Amino acid sequence: MKRFYYVFLLLVVSIFLFTSCALEEIELKMDPTIQAPIATESITMSDLVDTGEIESSLSESFGSDATVTPESDNPLTYGVDLKIFDSQDILDEIPGSPINFGGVSGGPYDLVTSDASLMLVSLDGTTFGSLGEISLTSLPATLVVTGISDPSDVTIEATLTTSSTPTGISSGEGFDLGPLFNEYSKIYLEEMSITFNSTLSADASPTIKLLVDIPFEFTITEDVELYTNEDDVPQEDIFGRSGEDAGVLSDILDDMESLILHMDYDNTTGLPLKMEVQGWDVENDGPTASEPETKVITVGEDKTVEFNLTGLIEDMKVTVPFNLVFTVILPESETGTLNMDGSLDLSLWLDLGTDITIPIPIRAQ
Repeated sequence: MKRFYYVFLLLVVSIFLFTSCALEEIELKMDPTIQAPIATESITMSDLVDTGEIESSLSESFGSDATVTPESDNPLTYGVDLKIFDSQDILDEIPGSPINFGGVSGGPYDLVTSDASLMLVSLDGTTFGSLGEISLTSLPATLVVTGISDPSDVTIEATLTTSSTPTGISSGEGFDLGPLFNEYSKIYLEEMSITFNSTLSADASPTIKLLVDIPFEFTITEDVELYTNEDDVPQEDIFGRSGEDAGVLSDILDDMESLILHMDYDNTTGLPLKMEVQGWDVENDGPTASEPETKVITVGEDKTVEFNLTGLIEDMKVTVPFNLVFTVILPESETGTLNMDGSLDLSLWLDLGTDITIPIPIRAQ
């Protein structure tokens, strides 16, 4: 048996020597990973949301008699002070046309009747700037009377209506204007009356106002594009390809089997977002043929998401210079609040997986 092993070993060594003499080269296959940093970006909330447009939209909705005041940046909140009737408007509706409120008492006195309703809020064509069409979670509102020493001296009863829905409100009692605001394009003051529970002094100056708090806690009714770098795409190739090295890099691209974009991020905006990545033809200033890749960006810090951009490899081979476009989207049906002190901080890098075959020449001894 021992003799058999020596014969077998001699046969194997003879075959190896014969084969080695016939070879001129061997091939070494490698699967290296090439990592390339792309960018570090900080997108602030002022980049994503234009508060000036929001204030303008609110002012248009509530009309020229309303004052819109920012109250908080985190969460973004506005206050609306809408004057409905000043003291002279009220005096004009009291029988006997008194010149002041001295001695005025009793009631109720009609200020608005159903045959001459007053439009309170108009939402026709109004959107909240870059947020587009949104549904506000709530709009806490209160009907108040200012310009008197004791609010209990006067009681206001009113009815708000839309096309078909009446909502009764009373002075000093809070109510939610949100359902009417979200569902209807116009809100009317259908009826309003005033009752003087005590006799007012001559220098009293009652003014009826609607005070509304608008915390921007909302639901998105359709996808909204908040940000894109389309107008600021770098003009150079993302791989730095130029005339003298384009061939070498093209060889690497030919051997590329995968392309992953890693994104480390902190999202302190208060909004769940989506990020869309699209190939970009710099020379023709437009997107490449491949479909964009989209991932969800949740709220929080020290998070990572990966985009599989392997489908863009063919575009990269035939497009020089090639780059990427990033678009931030506010997704439909997401609910969130706006933190205007927040930002979306990104660190992006590419992971290129290749399959390279390296020929190695050898000579038989």
